[in-house]
Amino acid sequence: MALPLLADAETLDLGPHGKFSVTAPKDWTYSVQKMEDTGYAITLTAPGEANATCVLTLVYAEDPGPLSKEKVQSDVLAACDQFAAESVEKAKVLREFAVPGAYGVYCLFTDASRVGKPVERGAFKAVALGEIHLTDDVTMSASMLFDDEKGPEFKAMLGAISSAGISGAK
Repeated sequence: MALPLLADAETLDLGPHGKFSVTAPKDWTYSVQKMEDTGYAITLTAPGEANATCVLTLVYAEDPGPLSKEKVQSDVLAACDQFAAESVEKAKVLREFAVPGAYGVYCLFTDASRVGKPVERGAFKAVALGEIHLTDDVTMSASMLFDDEKGPEFKAMLGAISSAGISGAK
């Protein structure tokens, strides 16, 4: 399997929560927006004509605690309720992210109304939503919007997410 080319790691200082780093796919645009005191939204946008965007939302836990796989899974399943009925899959199936030192899952849905239609910039044929428990006090949600589960953009987004991590938390 060919691995997507990755650029240099981007680092974001989270203060007492440590330093977050993620390696954006090569040539993708990386942007950050601070969300009041609750965290950050990081957007990775595919280059050129590629129709794909990945939004990583870092959120500080109000009630920090140890990892609960059941809670992560429950949160993702609840967030995906709105997509299952209109999807080709018709079901919420959890898939695990490969993030070293963290735990996360996602569900993928193909929009049944977009199957067989030409690519339309900004109208995505598939979405994958997930959550990663990075540390006891920081979670990251991932919203991946793209056209083809087997395409290079989806693989590139999974590669970027797999590179995510936090170091130096106090």
